[in-house]
Amino acid sequence: MKTIKTYKNLMYYRKRWLLMVMLLLFSTIGFSQGFSEKNTIYLIGQITNNLNGGPIKEKEVVIISDTTYNSNFSYSKKVTTDSEGYFYDTIPTYELKGSLIISTEDYLNVHYDTTVYFRFTWTGDNILFANFILPVEIPSVNYQANFYYQRDPSGYNNMEYQFYDITNSNDIISWEWNFGDGNFSNEPNPGHIYSDEGIYRVKLIVLIQDNTTPEPYETTIVKIINVSVKDYFNMGGHVFAEYFPIDMGEVYLYKIEPKDIVLIDTAFFNDTLGHYCFYQLIEGEYIIKADLVPNSIYFNQFMTTYYSNKPTWLEADTIFLNSNNFTYHINLIPITQNFTGPGKVSGTIHYSYDPGMNKGFPAENVEILLYNNNNEPIICCHSNENGEFDFCDLELGSYNIHPEVTGKYTYELNVTLSENYPEIEDIKITISDFSVNGYVNAIEENNWANNISQLYPNPAKEVVNLEIDLLETSEIQILLFNNSGQLLKDFNRVVYSGKSILRMDISGLNAGVYFLKITDNVNKEVSRRFLKR
Repeated sequence: MKTIKTYKNLMYYRKRWLLMVMLLLFSTIGFSQGFSEKNTIYLIGQITNNLNGGPIKEKEVVIISDTTYNSNFSYSKKVTTDSEGYFYDTIPTYELKGSLIISTEDYLNVHYDTTVYFRFTWTGDNILFANFILPVEIPSVNYQANFYYQRDPSGYNNMEYQFYDITNSNDIISWEWNFGDGNFSNEPNPGHIYSDEGIYRVKLIVLIQDNTTPEPYETTIVKIINVSVKDYFNMGGHVFAEYFPIDMGEVYLYKIEPKDIVLIDTAFFNDTLGHYCFYQLIEGEYIIKADLVPNSIYFNQFMTTYYSNKPTWLEADTIFLNSNNFTYHINLIPITQNFTGPGKVSGTIHYSYDPGMNKGFPAENVEILLYNNNNEPIICCHSNENGEFDFCDLELGSYNIHPEVTGKYTYELNVTLSENYPEIEDIKITISDFSVNGYVNAIEENNWANNISQLYPNPAKEVVNLEIDLLETSEIQILLFNNSGQLLKDFNRVVYSGKSILRMDISGLNAGVYFLKITDNVNKEVSRRFLKR
C-alpha cells in the first residue's frame, strides 16, 4: 500500500508540475524570454578586507547551483578575484528561476557563503551581486581609499546616488571621483544623477599628505554599481491550518497588471514547516493564494485562502511590494459546517473549447465554493482530473456555486434543491479567457457577452473601462449596483458599430465590490463585476 501511495504522490506532483509549466508559459507571454531562448546571469562580486576596506586579490571563489531551490538547475565553477578584488561570471541558462551559492574562505580557511536568486519573468538577463568582507592579517598598506553610497537619497529618483568618502585618514588633500559615465567630481561627498540605466564603475582616488612623508600618498578604490529604475525584493510567510503549519500544499503568487492578473510563481510544501518564499520580485502589486493538495490530511477541511485570510481573489488584500518582507502569513479558512441532508449538486468544469482536442480541456484541482443565502462560503470541494466535482449530503434549499479561479470573474450559478428535485447533476462550467461561467439545465450565458470585455483596470481607483465590439449601432443601458444590490446609476448610451471603449468615473464610489449590468435594445444582457480600491 505504501508503494502505491508513493506512486500516486509522484504522479500527482508530475501532473501538477506539467500544469504549472503550462500556466507559467502562457501567463508570462510578454514578460519573459520563454523556453526557446537562453537567459543570462551576470554575476559580479567584490571581496574586501574588514580593516580598511581594501580589495583582496587572487582569492578563489566557488560558484555552485542550489539544487534544493531548483533541482533542474545544475552549475559549478571556480573563479579568482582580480587586482580590484572583483570576480565575474556569465551563466547562460534555460531555467526561469533558481539560485546560486557563492562561497570563499579567509586567511584562516574559515568558510563564508551567500545565496543569490535569479528570475527571468520580466527580463532575459539578471545582474546579481555577491560581495564579501573578510578578516585579514594586518595589511601592508596603511591608508586605503574607501567609500559607500546611498541610492535615491531624496526618495524620488532611483537614478540619483549620494557618495560618502570613508577613507581611513584625516589628512586627505584631494578627492577625484569618476562616476563611470563621463562625469567627475572633486567634492569629498558628492551626489550624482545618472541619465541612463546600466553598470558603472565608480572610482575614487584620494591624495593623503601627512607629516611622515614629503610626497602625497595616492590610494584608489573601485566599486561597481547597477543603476536601474527598477527595484527587486523578496517576500514570504507561513501558511497555517488553525494552530499548525500546513503539511502539503501550494502557494500561488500573482502580479496585478493594468489589464490582467498574471501567475508569476508557485511554492510547493511537502513538509511540516509551512513556510514559503518568493525571490527576486520586481516592485509592484501582488496577491497571494494558498491551497492544500489532495494528499494533505487537511484536504477539503480548509478552503483556498488569499492573503490576508479571504476566500476569493476579489476580496484579497493587495500586497504593495517595495521592500523585503517575510510576514505575509495566511491562516486557511476552516470548513465548520457538516451536512446530513438528501441533497446533491455535481457537474464538470473545463477550459474553453480547444479545436485541437475537439473539446474543452478538463480543469483539474479547481476549488468550487458553495455559498448559502447569506452569501457566505460554507463548504468547498476540488475538481478531479476529469474536471468533475460534487457536493453530497446537502440540506434542501438554495445555494450559489462559485468556481474560484484567480483573475477571472465568476458568474455564480444559483441552484435550488427541493423535495421534488433533491439532486442536480448536470452543471457545466467553463473557464474562458476572462471569466468563469456556466449553466444549469441547459440555460447558458447569453452569447452577446462575448462582445463585451471585462472591466479594466480591475481593481480600480478612478476610472474603469469597458470595450464593446458590435456588428451594428445599438443603444445600450448600463446599470451600476453595489454589492447589496442597490441601484446607484442608470444611463443609456448609443454605441456605434465596431470597437469602442466606454469609460466610467468611479472616483466618488466607496471602496468595495460593484456590478455593471449592460443591456442592449433587444433585452440581451450581461453583467460585469469590479473592485473599487
